Amino acid sequence: MDMLKYILLTVVTCLSLWGCYDDKGNYDYHDLDEIVIDSTGAGILANYSVNRLDVLDIPIKVYFKGKLVNGSEDLYPELECNWVVYQQGTDVPIAGRDTIAEGIELSLPLNLDARQWELVFTVLNKETGVRAFMKFGLKVNAGLSEGWMVLYERDGKTDVGILANKRIAPNVVNEQVWVDVFETFTGASLEGEPVRLLYSKVTKPEVVMAVTKKDMVAVDPLSFTKLYSFDALFWTAPEVKAPRYYTAFYNKREMVINDGKVHTANYTTSGSDRSSIHFGAPCYGGYGRLANWSPTTSSYSAVLYDEVQQCFKCVKANSSEVSDFPAQDAAVAFDCKNVGLELVASDYGRAIMSSGFVMGHYEDIVMRDATGHYYLLIADFSSQTMVGVGKYDMGRCEGLSDGIVSVAAGYKGEIFYYATGNGLYLYDYKGTNTTGDGPVWNVPTGEQITCIRLQKYCYGTTMMAPIPVNDCEVLYVATYNEKEGNGTVYQFMVDPSSGAVDKGSLLSFSGFGKIKDMGWKIE
Repeated sequence: MDMLKYILLTVVTCLSLWGCYDDKGNYDYHDLDEIVIDSTGAGILANYSVNRLDVLDIPIKVYFKGKLVNGSEDLYPELECNWVVYQQGTDVPIAGRDTIAEGIELSLPLNLDARQWELVFTVLNKETGVRAFMKFGLKVNAGLSEGWMVLYERDGKTDVGILANKRIAPNVVNEQVWVDVFETFTGASLEGEPVRLLYSKVTKPEVVMAVTKKDMVAVDPLSFTKLYSFDALFWTAPEVKAPRYYTAFYNKREMVINDGKVHTANYTTSGSDRSSIHFGAPCYGGYGRLANWSPTTSSYSAVLYDEVQQCFKCVKANSSEVSDFPAQDAAVAFDCKNVGLELVASDYGRAIMSSGFVMGHYEDIVMRDATGHYYLLIADFSSQTMVGVGKYDMGRCEGLSDGIVSVAAGYKGEIFYYATGNGLYLYDYKGTNTTGDGPVWNVPTGEQITCIRLQKYCYGTTMMAPIPVNDCEVLYVATYNEKEGNGTVYQFMVDPSSGAVDKGSLLSFSGFGKIKDMGWKIE
């Protein structure tokens, strides 16, 4: 009997030990043909929250037949790996299942709607039909909110970049840079060379208007999806699609110069719905070749510069006729009806005050004569008979033999910058009428300046106009390296009263094409 108990005890003990050994084997060892997904290490999370166009990195690892697959995928043709997203919740419209990437390690900018998703990584053994998968929570936020927009050309096409840091948007946690936004969101860049990029608040929906020499489209400011094509922006689309300038005014008006003709849109009498009003037929009247230009603020439906007659012309409110300005006061600094100069570049500066209200902004315009001599003209296009406010001879300024490529003016002081190909200059036109001893910043070797802008909004400080943080205190200088095909944006802090540039504040952002225009985009 004792012997029987001993034998039974021995058998039970062995079975128990064998069971423990089996249990341990289930955790530490796998069948040789088993697919194992490993998410340990490398900071991989169970849930992710990212902005649109942010790059999502998940460096996951896959083992097959006991060996690491990563980097040796071609040795395992029987495996198929992909990343798929599914909508979570009941948001409408309902988003369908979408394969966003193939392969093992995920690293791509997310072009998904701002909502909650489930992200699933799947490995399929095509020979056996066995699958292994891993799920992640994914929240996509509307990342293209407040930022600094950059319009550039690359390989004959136009696209947009967006920058965001605390100098632009105080709520930004990490510095963000997006490139090729159009191509990423729509699958294709815009055709043609860049002309203009502007955030327009004159209607609902608010839009970012992107203009090239071959197209003009209005897109949603957050998603950059197309809201209005070129044809949809006009009552009757022009036969020739050749936009050369566009702007929006604070008084709920817009204008565009297309194929040498000006078209206007007035939203003050027709409500704020863009779908109910469009650009009208070309304005009529006697005018020659128009400069690709318009002032930022005016009391007119449009102000134009006739390059043939070399004078300013206007389209009065609620009119479709291009007409002459009325006779000017004898005290004007220059006659807007007979300027006799070539328009080079301009920007808006100090506010025009009346009874304590901002009525608009002076336009600071660089012009030159037939000999290449430059002048700075200060104009008040809210006036009828006193347009010519100031005229300054730039003969003592530095660097002008290289030609002026871009200008920027401030409204917190009499601040005016101009850029040649390789230098940035601060012009003290109200004081010494010089640029001092030379440029305030020299361009790095191999680069040329293509555009400069101050951080502000196109409507100025007029009533109801939004004002960015650090307005007139952040200066952007865009350069292009022809050899490398690379565009760079340099960001400086500047004194808004004196214009002094803080070189120690310099930040740079690269990866763009040849930059033509820049501007602030509201959240």
